[in-house]
Amino acid sequence: MHAPGLQLRATQGAALSQQMQQGLKMLQMSALELEQAIAQALSANPLLESDDALDDAGADEGEAIDSRTNEEEGDGEELVDPERELTWSTTGNNHSGERSADDPVLLAPAPQSLRDHLLSQVNVSGLGERDLTLARVLVEALDEDGYLRDSLEEIAELVEPGSRTVVRELEVALSFVQSLDPAGVGARSVSECLLLQLRAQPRDIPGLPLAMRIVESHLDLLAAHDTVRITRMLGCSESDFAQANQLIRSLAPRPASTFGSDEPQHVVPDVTVRKVRGRWVAFPNSAASPRLRINRLYADAVRRDRGWSSTPMGTQLTEARWLLRSIEQRAETILKVASAIVATQQGFFEHGDVAIRPLHLRDIAAEVGVHESTVSRVTSGKYMATPRGLIEFKHFFGSRLVSEDGYRISPRAIQTLIRDIVESEDPKQPLSDIRITRQLEQRGASVARRTVTKYRDAIGIPPVEARRMIAMAQQQQR
Repeated sequence: MHAPGLQLRATQGAALSQQMQQGLKMLQMSALELEQAIAQALSANPLLESDDALDDAGADEGEAIDSRTNEEEGDGEELVDPERELTWSTTGNNHSGERSADDPVLLAPAPQSLRDHLLSQVNVSGLGERDLTLARVLVEALDEDGYLRDSLEEIAELVEPGSRTVVRELEVALSFVQSLDPAGVGARSVSECLLLQLRAQPRDIPGLPLAMRIVESHLDLLAAHDTVRITRMLGCSESDFAQANQLIRSLAPRPASTFGSDEPQHVVPDVTVRKVRGRWVAFPNSAASPRLRINRLYADAVRRDRGWSSTPMGTQLTEARWLLRSIEQRAETILKVASAIVATQQGFFEHGDVAIRPLHLRDIAAEVGVHESTVSRVTSGKYMATPRGLIEFKHFFGSRLVSEDGYRISPRAIQTLIRDIVESEDPKQPLSDIRITRQLEQRGASVARRTVTKYRDAIGIPPVEARRMIAMAQQQQR
Protein backbone atom coordinates (compact mmCIF):
# COMPACT_ATOMS: atom_id res chain seq x y z
CA MET A 1 0.00 0.00 0.00
CA HIS A 2 1.38 3.38 -1.03
CA ALA A 3 1.82 6.06 1.59
CA PRO A 4 -0.60 9.02 1.13
CA GLY A 5 2.31 11.45 0.78
CA LEU A 6 3.89 9.42 -2.01
CA GLN A 7 0.57 9.06 -3.80
CA LEU A 8 -0.04 12.83 -3.55
CA ARG A 9 3.41 13.61 -4.91
CA ALA A 10 2.89 11.18 -7.78
CA THR A 11 -0.46 12.81 -8.60
CA GLN A 12 1.05 16.27 -8.44
CA GLY A 13 3.95 15.13 -10.63
CA ALA A 14 1.58 13.76 -13.27
CA ALA A 15 -0.42 17.00 -13.20
CA LEU A 16 2.73 19.08 -13.53
CA SER A 17 3.86 16.94 -16.44
CA GLN A 18 0.51 17.39 -18.18
CA GLN A 19 0.70 21.14 -17.63
CA MET A 20 4.28 21.23 -18.98
CA GLN A 21 3.22 19.35 -22.09
CA GLN A 22 0.33 21.75 -22.62
CA GLY A 23 2.63 24.74 -22.18
CA LEU A 24 5.21 23.38 -24.64
CA LYS A 25 2.55 22.58 -27.22
CA MET A 26 1.01 26.03 -26.87
CA LEU A 27 4.39 27.73 -27.12
CA GLN A 28 4.92 26.16 -30.53
CA MET A 29 1.57 27.37 -31.89
CA SER A 30 1.28 30.35 -34.19
CA ALA A 31 -1.14 33.11 -33.22
CA LEU A 32 -3.81 31.71 -35.55
CA GLU A 33 -3.30 28.16 -34.24
CA LEU A 34 -3.65 29.49 -30.70
CA GLU A 35 -6.87 31.21 -31.68
CA GLN A 36 -8.24 27.89 -32.97
CA ALA A 37 -7.14 26.07 -29.80
CA ILE A 38 -8.86 28.71 -27.67
CA ALA A 39 -12.07 28.31 -29.67
CA GLN A 40 -11.99 24.55 -29.04
CA ALA A 41 -11.37 25.09 -25.32
CA LEU A 42 -14.28 27.53 -25.09
CA SER A 43 -16.64 25.01 -26.66
CA ALA A 44 -15.40 22.13 -24.48
CA ASN A 45 -15.06 23.81 -21.07
CA PRO A 46 -18.13 25.61 -19.66
CA LEU A 47 -16.04 27.40 -17.03
CA LEU A 48 -14.13 29.33 -19.71
CA GLU A 49 -15.57 32.40 -21.34
CA SER A 50 -14.22 35.03 -23.67
CA ASP A 51 -13.42 38.23 -21.81
CA ASP A 52 -14.61 40.29 -24.79
CA ALA A 53 -18.09 38.81 -24.54
CA LEU A 54 -18.60 39.36 -20.80
CA ASP A 55 -19.57 42.17 -18.52
CA ASP A 56 -17.69 42.59 -15.27
CA ALA A 57 -20.44 41.05 -13.15
CA GLY A 58 -20.23 37.63 -14.72
CA ALA A 59 -16.52 36.99 -14.59
CA ASP A 60 -13.97 35.93 -12.02
CA GLU A 61 -11.67 38.91 -12.17
CA GLY A 62 -9.11 37.17 -10.03
CA GLU A 63 -8.65 34.51 -12.70
CA ALA A 64 -8.86 36.61 -15.84
CA ILE A 65 -6.05 36.85 -18.32
CA ASP A 66 -5.16 39.52 -20.80
CA SER A 67 -1.93 38.45 -22.44
CA ARG A 68 -0.95 42.05 -23.10
CA THR A 69 1.83 42.79 -20.66
CA ASN A 70 2.70 45.87 -18.68
CA GLU A 71 5.34 46.80 -21.21
CA GLU A 72 2.61 47.56 -23.74
CA GLU A 73 0.69 49.88 -21.45
CA GLY A 74 3.94 51.55 -20.50
CA ASP A 75 4.81 54.27 -18.08
CA GLY A 76 4.48 57.72 -19.47
CA GLU A 77 5.73 59.42 -22.55
CA GLU A 78 8.18 56.76 -23.68
CA LEU A 79 5.51 54.40 -25.01
CA VAL A 80 3.68 56.41 -27.64
CA ASP A 81 0.82 55.17 -29.80
CA PRO A 82 2.25 52.52 -32.15
CA GLU A 83 -0.15 53.47 -34.94
CA ARG A 84 1.20 57.02 -34.81
CA GLU A 85 4.85 56.04 -34.33
CA LEU A 86 5.06 53.26 -36.91
CA THR A 87 5.04 54.16 -40.60
CA TRP A 88 3.89 51.29 -42.80
CA SER A 89 5.26 51.44 -46.31
CA THR A 90 2.21 49.73 -47.84
CA THR A 91 -0.61 50.49 -45.41
CA GLY A 92 -3.90 51.21 -47.16
CA ASN A 93 -6.70 53.56 -46.16
CA ASN A 94 -8.85 51.04 -44.38
CA HIS A 95 -10.26 52.86 -41.36
CA SER A 96 -13.30 50.68 -40.84
CA GLY A 97 -11.64 48.56 -38.14
CA GLU A 98 -11.86 45.45 -40.31
CA ARG A 99 -8.76 43.61 -41.43
CA SER A 100 -7.99 44.07 -45.08
CA ALA A 101 -6.70 41.10 -47.07
CA ASP A 102 -3.96 43.39 -48.37
CA ASP A 103 -2.82 44.49 -44.93
CA PRO A 104 0.93 43.73 -44.68
CA VAL A 105 0.47 42.76 -41.05
CA LEU A 106 -1.75 39.90 -42.13
CA LEU A 107 -0.08 38.63 -45.27
CA ALA A 108 3.08 36.62 -44.93
CA PRO A 109 5.04 35.55 -48.00
CA ALA A 110 4.26 32.13 -49.40
CA PRO A 111 6.24 29.65 -47.30
CA GLN A 112 9.36 28.01 -48.68
CA SER A 113 9.08 24.59 -50.20
CA LEU A 114 10.67 21.84 -48.13
CA ARG A 115 13.40 21.51 -50.77
CA ASP A 116 14.29 25.20 -50.66
CA HIS A 117 14.17 25.25 -46.86
CA LEU A 118 16.57 22.32 -46.59
CA LEU A 119 18.91 23.49 -49.35
CA SER A 120 19.18 26.90 -47.72
CA GLN A 121 20.58 25.12 -44.65
CA VAL A 122 22.80 22.79 -46.67
CA ASN A 123 24.29 25.61 -48.73
CA VAL A 124 25.59 27.48 -45.67
CA SER A 125 26.64 24.39 -43.72
CA GLY A 126 30.35 24.59 -44.51
CA LEU A 127 30.46 20.98 -45.72
CA GLY A 128 33.17 19.89 -48.13
CA GLU A 129 32.31 19.75 -51.83
CA ARG A 130 31.75 15.97 -51.84
CA ASP A 131 29.53 15.94 -48.73
CA LEU A 132 27.68 18.99 -50.02
CA THR A 133 26.86 17.21 -53.27
CA LEU A 134 25.63 14.07 -51.50
CA ALA A 135 23.51 16.10 -49.07
CA ARG A 136 21.88 17.89 -52.00
CA VAL A 137 21.22 14.56 -53.71
CA LEU A 138 19.47 13.27 -50.59
CA VAL A 139 17.37 16.42 -50.25
CA GLU A 140 16.25 16.03 -53.88
CA ALA A 141 15.30 12.41 -53.13
CA LEU A 142 12.88 13.27 -50.29
CA ASP A 143 9.16 12.98 -50.92
CA GLU A 144 6.58 15.66 -50.13
CA ASP A 145 6.27 14.41 -46.54
CA GLY A 146 10.02 14.69 -45.93
CA TYR A 147 10.70 10.93 -46.04
CA LEU A 148 13.50 9.16 -47.89
CA ARG A 149 11.64 6.35 -49.65
CA ASP A 150 14.50 5.14 -51.88
CA SER A 151 17.22 2.99 -50.34
CA LEU A 152 20.75 4.35 -50.06
CA GLU A 153 21.88 1.56 -52.39
CA GLU A 154 19.48 2.76 -55.09
CA ILE A 155 20.62 6.36 -54.66
CA ALA A 156 24.27 5.28 -54.73
CA GLU A 157 23.74 3.63 -58.12
CA LEU A 158 22.46 6.93 -59.48
CA VAL A 159 25.38 8.88 -58.01
CA GLU A 160 28.24 6.54 -58.91
CA PRO A 161 27.27 3.18 -60.43
CA GLY A 162 29.35 0.28 -59.15
CA SER A 163 31.03 2.22 -56.35
CA ARG A 164 31.43 0.41 -53.03
CA THR A 165 32.10 3.49 -50.94
CA VAL A 166 29.22 5.77 -51.93
CA VAL A 167 26.71 4.02 -49.66
CA ARG A 168 28.90 4.69 -46.61
CA GLU A 169 29.34 8.31 -47.71
CA LEU A 170 25.57 8.62 -48.15
CA GLU A 171 25.02 7.28 -44.63
CA VAL A 172 27.18 10.10 -43.27
CA ALA A 173 25.39 12.65 -45.46
CA LEU A 174 22.00 11.31 -44.33
CA SER A 175 22.95 11.81 -40.68
CA PHE A 176 23.61 15.44 -41.54
CA VAL A 177 20.31 15.84 -43.44
CA GLN A 178 18.45 14.29 -40.51
CA SER A 179 19.93 16.98 -38.25
CA LEU A 180 18.28 19.76 -40.28
CA ASP A 181 15.07 21.60 -39.51
CA PRO A 182 12.33 20.38 -39.34
CA ALA A 183 13.16 17.54 -36.97
CA GLY A 184 12.22 14.17 -38.43
CA VAL A 185 13.09 15.00 -42.03
CA GLY A 186 15.09 12.39 -43.94
CA ALA A 187 13.56 9.49 -42.02
CA ARG A 188 13.00 6.16 -43.74
CA SER A 189 10.06 5.08 -41.59
CA VAL A 190 7.51 6.57 -39.23
CA SER A 191 9.39 5.04 -36.31
CA GLU A 192 12.66 6.71 -37.36
CA CYS A 193 10.86 10.00 -37.98
CA LEU A 194 9.36 10.08 -34.49
CA LEU A 195 12.64 8.94 -32.95
CA LEU A 196 14.52 11.80 -34.61
CA GLN A 197 12.02 14.24 -33.14
CA LEU A 198 12.31 12.72 -29.69
CA ARG A 199 16.11 12.97 -29.83
CA ALA A 200 15.72 16.69 -30.53
CA GLN A 201 13.71 17.18 -27.33
CA PRO A 202 15.26 18.48 -24.09
CA ARG A 203 16.66 15.61 -22.04
CA ASP A 204 14.55 16.52 -19.00
CA ILE A 205 11.16 16.21 -20.73
CA PRO A 206 9.03 13.83 -18.60
CA GLY A 207 8.42 10.48 -20.26
CA LEU A 208 11.15 10.88 -22.89
CA PRO A 209 13.15 7.65 -22.27
CA LEU A 210 10.00 5.52 -22.24
CA ALA A 211 8.63 7.28 -25.33
CA MET A 212 11.84 6.46 -27.20
CA ARG A 213 11.59 2.78 -26.23
CA ILE A 214 7.97 2.62 -27.39
CA VAL A 215 8.72 4.29 -30.72
CA GLU A 216 11.78 2.10 -31.34
CA SER A 217 10.17 -1.26 -30.59
CA HIS A 218 6.42 -1.09 -30.03
CA LEU A 219 4.93 1.43 -32.42
CA ASP A 220 2.67 -1.27 -33.88
CA LEU A 221 1.19 -1.97 -30.44
CA LEU A 222 0.72 1.74 -29.86
CA ALA A 223 -1.16 2.06 -33.15
CA ALA A 224 -3.36 -0.85 -32.05
CA HIS A 225 -3.99 0.88 -28.68
CA ASP A 226 -2.71 -2.24 -26.92
CA THR A 227 -1.78 -0.51 -23.67
CA VAL A 228 -1.80 -3.71 -21.63
CA ARG A 229 0.88 -5.44 -23.72
CA ILE A 230 3.06 -2.33 -23.90
CA THR A 231 3.05 -1.79 -20.13
CA ARG A 232 3.67 -5.49 -19.50
CA MET A 233 6.53 -5.77 -22.00
CA LEU A 234 8.24 -2.58 -20.85
CA GLY A 235 7.49 -3.06 -17.15
CA CYS A 236 6.01 0.41 -16.74
CA SER A 237 2.94 1.73 -14.95
CA GLU A 238 -0.14 3.00 -16.76
CA SER A 239 0.59 6.55 -15.60
CA ASP A 240 4.15 6.34 -17.00
CA PHE A 241 2.76 5.01 -20.27
CA ALA A 242 0.17 7.80 -20.43
CA GLN A 243 2.93 10.36 -19.99
CA ALA A 244 5.06 8.85 -22.76
CA ASN A 245 2.05 8.40 -25.03
CA GLN A 246 1.12 12.06 -24.64
CA LEU A 247 4.64 13.05 -25.69
CA ILE A 248 4.56 10.75 -28.73
CA ARG A 249 1.21 12.12 -29.86
CA SER A 250 2.58 15.66 -29.78
CA LEU A 251 5.05 14.72 -32.57
CA ALA A 252 4.55 15.17 -36.31
CA PRO A 253 4.51 11.94 -38.36
CA ARG A 254 4.65 14.15 -41.48
CA PRO A 255 7.45 16.63 -40.66
CA ALA A 256 7.09 18.48 -43.97
CA SER A 257 3.36 19.12 -43.63
CA THR A 258 3.82 22.88 -43.15
CA PHE A 259 5.78 23.29 -46.40
CA GLY A 260 4.82 23.53 -50.02
CA SER A 261 1.86 25.91 -50.17
CA ASP A 262 2.09 28.58 -52.86
CA GLU A 263 -0.62 30.72 -51.30
CA PRO A 264 0.35 33.61 -49.02
CA GLN A 265 -0.71 32.96 -45.43
CA HIS A 266 -2.82 35.27 -43.33
CA VAL A 267 -0.76 35.96 -40.24
CA VAL A 268 -1.40 37.78 -36.99
CA PRO A 269 1.99 39.08 -35.82
CA ASP A 270 2.89 38.23 -32.24
CA VAL A 271 4.78 41.47 -31.65
CA THR A 272 5.24 44.85 -33.28
CA VAL A 273 8.58 46.63 -33.50
CA ARG A 274 8.86 50.39 -33.34
CA LYS A 275 11.43 53.01 -32.49
CA VAL A 276 11.32 54.57 -29.04
CA ARG A 277 13.83 57.25 -28.05
CA GLY A 278 16.31 56.19 -30.70
CA ARG A 279 16.12 52.41 -30.11
CA TRP A 280 14.02 49.69 -31.69
CA VAL A 281 11.78 47.93 -29.17
CA ALA A 282 9.41 44.94 -29.36
CA PHE A 283 5.85 45.30 -28.06
CA PRO A 284 3.15 42.63 -27.75
CA ASN A 285 0.41 42.79 -30.37
CA SER A 286 -2.93 42.95 -28.60
CA ALA A 287 -4.65 41.36 -31.62
CA ALA A 288 -2.62 38.19 -30.98
CA SER A 289 -3.41 38.13 -27.25
CA PRO A 290 -6.51 36.05 -26.44
CA ARG A 291 -8.59 37.38 -23.56
CA LEU A 292 -10.11 34.64 -21.47
CA ARG A 293 -11.46 34.35 -17.98
CA ILE A 294 -13.09 31.80 -15.72
CA ASN A 295 -16.78 32.40 -15.08
CA ARG A 296 -17.03 33.44 -11.43
CA LEU A 297 -20.54 32.09 -10.87
CA TYR A 298 -19.64 28.61 -12.15
CA ALA A 299 -16.31 28.61 -10.30
CA ASP A 300 -17.98 29.56 -6.99
CA ALA A 301 -20.59 26.85 -7.47
CA VAL A 302 -17.90 24.24 -8.12
CA ARG A 303 -15.86 25.25 -5.07
CA ARG A 304 -18.88 25.01 -2.76
CA ASP A 305 -18.96 21.23 -3.23
CA ARG A 306 -16.93 19.19 -0.74
CA GLY A 307 -14.15 17.40 -2.56
CA TRP A 308 -14.76 19.59 -5.61
CA SER A 309 -11.26 19.07 -7.01
CA SER A 310 -12.01 15.42 -7.82
CA THR A 311 -15.37 16.11 -9.50
CA PRO A 312 -15.70 16.46 -13.31
CA MET A 313 -16.43 20.19 -12.97
CA GLY A 314 -13.51 20.52 -10.56
CA THR A 315 -11.24 18.93 -13.15
CA GLN A 316 -12.51 21.40 -15.74
CA LEU A 317 -11.80 24.28 -13.37
CA THR A 318 -8.23 23.04 -12.88
CA GLU A 319 -7.78 22.62 -16.63
CA ALA A 320 -9.11 26.13 -17.22
CA ARG A 321 -6.55 27.55 -14.78
CA TRP A 322 -3.77 25.61 -16.51
CA LEU A 323 -4.87 26.97 -19.86
CA LEU A 324 -4.86 30.56 -18.65
CA ARG A 325 -1.44 30.15 -17.10
CA SER A 326 -0.05 28.49 -20.26
CA ILE A 327 -1.34 31.37 -22.40
CA GLU A 328 0.19 33.89 -20.02
CA GLN A 329 3.56 32.10 -19.98
CA ARG A 330 3.49 31.82 -23.77
CA ALA A 331 2.98 35.56 -24.18
CA GLU A 332 5.72 36.36 -21.66
CA THR A 333 8.23 34.00 -23.29
CA ILE A 334 7.50 35.23 -26.83
CA LEU A 335 7.96 38.85 -25.76
CA LYS A 336 11.21 38.07 -23.93
CA VAL A 337 12.64 36.26 -26.94
CA ALA A 338 11.45 38.95 -29.35
CA SER A 339 12.92 41.68 -27.14
CA ALA A 340 16.28 39.90 -27.03
CA ILE A 341 16.29 39.49 -30.82
CA VAL A 342 15.39 43.12 -31.46
CA ALA A 343 17.97 44.35 -28.95
CA THR A 344 20.74 42.54 -30.85
CA GLN A 345 19.45 43.48 -34.31
CA GLN A 346 19.34 47.28 -34.05
CA GLY A 347 21.51 47.52 -37.18
CA PHE A 348 19.09 45.39 -39.19
CA PHE A 349 16.11 47.58 -38.35
CA GLU A 350 18.09 50.64 -39.40
CA HIS A 351 19.80 49.31 -42.54
CA GLY A 352 18.27 45.94 -43.52
CA ASP A 353 19.82 42.53 -44.18
CA VAL A 354 23.23 43.99 -44.90
CA ALA A 355 23.55 44.82 -41.19
CA ILE A 356 21.99 41.66 -39.73
CA ARG A 357 23.94 40.06 -36.88
CA PRO A 358 24.43 36.28 -36.91
CA LEU A 359 22.44 34.63 -34.12
CA HIS A 360 22.33 31.10 -32.76
CA LEU A 361 19.53 29.73 -30.61
CA ARG A 362 21.95 29.45 -27.69
CA ASP A 363 22.69 33.20 -27.89
CA ILE A 364 19.07 34.12 -27.21
CA ALA A 365 18.55 31.19 -24.81
CA ALA A 366 21.41 32.47 -22.63
CA GLU A 367 20.11 36.03 -22.81
CA VAL A 368 16.55 35.08 -21.83
CA GLY A 369 17.49 32.28 -19.42
CA VAL A 370 15.64 29.41 -21.11
CA HIS A 371 16.56 26.18 -22.89
CA GLU A 372 17.56 26.30 -26.58
CA SER A 373 14.56 24.10 -27.43
CA THR A 374 12.27 26.76 -25.95
CA VAL A 375 13.76 29.41 -28.23
CA SER A 376 13.37 26.99 -31.15
CA ARG A 377 9.66 26.64 -30.37
CA VAL A 378 9.21 30.39 -30.02
CA THR A 379 10.92 31.19 -33.33
CA SER A 380 8.79 28.70 -35.28
CA GLY A 381 5.76 30.33 -36.90
CA LYS A 382 6.03 33.59 -34.91
CA TYR A 383 6.15 36.94 -36.69
CA MET A 384 6.99 40.53 -35.87
CA ALA A 385 5.40 43.46 -37.67
CA THR A 386 8.10 45.99 -38.51
CA PRO A 387 8.54 48.98 -40.82
CA ARG A 388 10.53 46.55 -42.99
CA GLY A 389 7.55 44.26 -43.34
CA LEU A 390 6.33 41.12 -41.66
CA ILE A 391 9.36 39.14 -40.48
CA GLU A 392 9.46 35.64 -39.02
CA PHE A 393 11.54 35.33 -35.85
CA LYS A 394 13.78 32.65 -37.36
CA HIS A 395 14.84 35.08 -40.12
CA PHE A 396 17.53 36.25 -37.69
CA PHE A 397 18.99 32.81 -36.97
CA GLY A 398 21.54 30.82 -38.94
CA SER A 399 25.19 29.97 -39.21
CA ARG A 400 27.87 32.60 -38.84
CA LEU A 401 31.16 33.28 -40.54
CA VAL A 402 34.33 34.64 -39.01
CA SER A 403 36.08 36.98 -41.41
CA GLU A 404 39.84 37.05 -41.79
CA ASP A 405 40.05 39.94 -39.33
CA GLY A 406 38.05 37.99 -36.71
CA TYR A 407 34.73 39.83 -37.21
CA ARG A 408 31.56 37.72 -37.08
CA ILE A 409 29.44 38.07 -40.20
CA SER A 410 26.00 36.74 -41.07
CA PRO A 411 25.81 34.71 -44.31
CA ARG A 412 22.63 36.66 -45.08
CA ALA A 413 24.59 39.91 -44.86
CA ILE A 414 27.29 38.53 -47.20
CA GLN A 415 24.63 37.41 -49.68
CA THR A 416 22.99 40.84 -49.58
CA LEU A 417 26.32 42.55 -50.23
CA ILE A 418 27.11 40.18 -53.12
CA ARG A 419 23.71 40.86 -54.67
CA ASP A 420 24.23 44.63 -54.33
CA ILE A 421 27.68 44.41 -55.93
CA VAL A 422 26.49 42.31 -58.88
CA GLU A 423 23.41 44.48 -59.46
CA SER A 424 25.63 47.57 -59.75
CA GLU A 425 28.25 45.98 -62.03
CA ASP A 426 28.68 46.85 -65.71
CA PRO A 427 26.79 44.05 -67.54
CA LYS A 428 29.36 44.18 -70.35
CA GLN A 429 32.19 43.66 -67.86
CA PRO A 430 30.77 41.53 -65.03
CA LEU A 431 32.86 40.96 -61.94
CA SER A 432 34.67 37.71 -61.25
CA ASP A 433 34.42 36.14 -57.79
CA ILE A 434 37.92 37.43 -57.02
CA ARG A 435 36.88 41.00 -57.84
CA ILE A 436 33.68 40.59 -55.80
CA THR A 437 35.87 39.39 -52.92
CA ARG A 438 37.98 42.54 -53.18
CA GLN A 439 34.90 44.77 -53.19
CA LEU A 440 33.63 42.98 -50.10
CA GLU A 441 36.95 43.70 -48.41
CA GLN A 442 36.53 47.38 -49.26
CA ARG A 443 33.14 47.26 -47.52
CA GLY A 444 34.66 45.69 -44.41
CA ALA A 445 33.76 42.04 -45.07
CA SER A 446 36.93 40.00 -45.51
CA VAL A 447 35.95 36.49 -46.64
CA ALA A 448 37.57 33.86 -48.83
CA ARG A 449 36.86 33.67 -52.56
CA ARG A 450 35.39 30.17 -52.19
CA THR A 451 32.91 31.62 -49.69
CA VAL A 452 31.88 34.24 -52.25
CA THR A 453 31.41 31.49 -54.85
CA LYS A 454 29.27 29.43 -52.46
CA TYR A 455 26.98 32.31 -51.50
CA ARG A 456 26.72 33.61 -55.05
CA ASP A 457 25.49 30.16 -56.08
CA ALA A 458 23.14 30.02 -53.07
CA ILE A 459 21.30 33.20 -54.11
CA GLY A 460 21.03 32.12 -57.74
CA ILE A 461 23.57 34.47 -59.35
CA PRO A 462 25.32 32.83 -62.34
CA PRO A 463 29.14 32.79 -62.67
CA VAL A 464 30.89 35.66 -64.42
CA GLU A 465 31.04 33.99 -67.86
CA ALA A 466 27.35 33.12 -67.77
CA ARG A 467 26.47 36.70 -66.82
CA ARG A 468 28.61 37.99 -69.68
CA MET A 469 26.83 35.68 -72.16
CA ILE A 470 23.42 36.74 -70.83
CA ALA A 471 24.35 40.40 -71.28
CA MET A 472 25.55 39.76 -74.86
CA ALA A 473 22.34 37.90 -75.72
CA GLN A 474 20.21 40.71 -74.33
CA GLN A 475 22.25 43.23 -76.33
CA GLN A 476 21.70 41.28 -79.56
CA GLN A 477 17.95 41.12 -78.92
CA ARG A 478 17.85 44.91 -78.83
